[in-house]
Amino acid sequence: MGQPSELYLNGITLTYDQVIEQYKELDRANENATLVEIGPTDSGKNLHLFLMGSGPIEDNVTIQDLAKDKAVVLINNGIHPGESCGIDASLIFAKKILKDKVADDVLIAIIPVYNIGGALNRGSFSRANQNGPEEHGFRGNARNLDLNRDFIKADALNTISFYTVFQALQPHIFMDTHTSNGADYQYTMTLISTQKDKLNPILAETLTHELEPYLYKKMGKKGWPMTPYVNVFGYTPDKGFASFLETPRYASGYTTLFNTIGFITETHMLKPYKDRVESTLDFLHIMNTYVRDHALELMDNRKKAFEYDRQQKQFAINWALDSSKYEVRKFEGFEYSYPESKISGKPRLKYDENKPKTFDITYYNTWKATDSASLPKYYVVPKAWREVVYRLQLNGVEMQPLRRDTIINVSSYYIEDARFLNFPYEGHFLLKDMKLEKKVQQRRFLEGDYLVSTDQKNIRFIASVLEPKAVDSYLRWNFYDEIFQQKEHFSPYVFEDTAEQLLRENANLKAAFEDWKKENPELKANGYHALIFIYEHSEYYEKEHLRYPVARIE
Repeated sequence: MGQPSELYLNGITLTYDQVIEQYKELDRANENATLVEIGPTDSGKNLHLFLMGSGPIEDNVTIQDLAKDKAVVLINNGIHPGESCGIDASLIFAKKILKDKVADDVLIAIIPVYNIGGALNRGSFSRANQNGPEEHGFRGNARNLDLNRDFIKADALNTISFYTVFQALQPHIFMDTHTSNGADYQYTMTLISTQKDKLNPILAETLTHELEPYLYKKMGKKGWPMTPYVNVFGYTPDKGFASFLETPRYASGYTTLFNTIGFITETHMLKPYKDRVESTLDFLHIMNTYVRDHALELMDNRKKAFEYDRQQKQFAINWALDSSKYEVRKFEGFEYSYPESKISGKPRLKYDENKPKTFDITYYNTWKATDSASLPKYYVVPKAWREVVYRLQLNGVEMQPLRRDTIINVSSYYIEDARFLNFPYEGHFLLKDMKLEKKVQQRRFLEGDYLVSTDQKNIRFIASVLEPKAVDSYLRWNFYDEIFQQKEHFSPYVFEDTAEQLLRENANLKAAFEDWKKENPELKANGYHALIFIYEHSEYYEKEHLRYPVARIE
């Protein structure tokens, strides 16, 4: 049957143990390569990282030292282990690169299998719509998390270990290998690129005018014509489709926050496994050639991107598709029909792979900002919210602890009309929608609470997680849910006398109460609602309720 790395030719993918053993052999046989264990995953097994450079790698060298002054490529495999073509392709790629030579200005890093728990949960049936391989892993990790939704909330130990890898490497190019679901069409390889409107404009220029055209041209010459990821579910591609908006919860959405250009390869689920592996392999080689030939340019542009970001005072935090802007593309699909279903008796979609057809389609690839955040000079992050502090530190955010308890004039956000998901998504009831009211106030912060300057390298990440309305902020991912529960209240029979006194002594409150009664005639007769209004507009009402704990020093 051949060597383990050639099993894909027969529609068989490597087991997790086979993969790691193959990389260990490469480590032993090549002085310019090393396999290192990074940190734990939810499976109980440590995450591995395979590194390839142009010269010998010493035993005591750090990842940071290896990456210094190099154009770094990070390849992530098996985030969904049922989509295993990248696992096999990367091993073959590593063998070929080591047989040739890694360019002097380049460091190549490969995560052999990211979702180890899913890879160990091996079977033949979890990918019901996929044409092989014979056996494969499962999408969920050891605690049933989809790791490609975890890059901000970091519920998985896998993600914590990934942070270590990513922050040490500071990659210029990131690739995550996948297999698609959805429509049927002629292409074996489709591609998700970092969404250009979310990317730093210096890098977006490189992506759209140089890198993408290069990849599409070279893949076509290799016999793998590509199309953008076919973001189509429930209808046919000839109707047109939009680019995929990879928000920070996704791998390439996360890496974008650190000025890394990201790509998700999506081979087509119905194509032979051999073709899926080989098209991924060719993509890796083509990317390696580009990085080799443009290493200095990639390094210089990423440096300029960080410098550009430090001058910005505002960042987009939410986006919507701009349907007024599109391009007409040729799309190589199949004819289709809607025969009667033998299951339901209703029309069902059926593609005819014997009738290839080229369609003119509209492709939408422009996303416009719907929310932007102006940056303060500092965010103040209370140390009590240690889960947030921990994640900020893991992501290279510079923070200065207060030396003593201090009263600071700050701006605080108060949350209004909060609406949450009513069913858990990846273990969380996400905050879907809210309104914000900003109040200027004096707040007491404690020794050890953190000042986070916005004059620092990773400001895109900082704004994306600390601005409450950002699409994947820590607030939306339930890190601050405690603020939505009121901790103190009143007994109506006791507070009645207090309310009368407050109205006598506070003319502004009395006027506001009279206005409230006029606007709410159906409530004014209810003494309890009237007392609530007075209570919430008095000094007795707790300031912490609905107040976002992270403050702003403007």
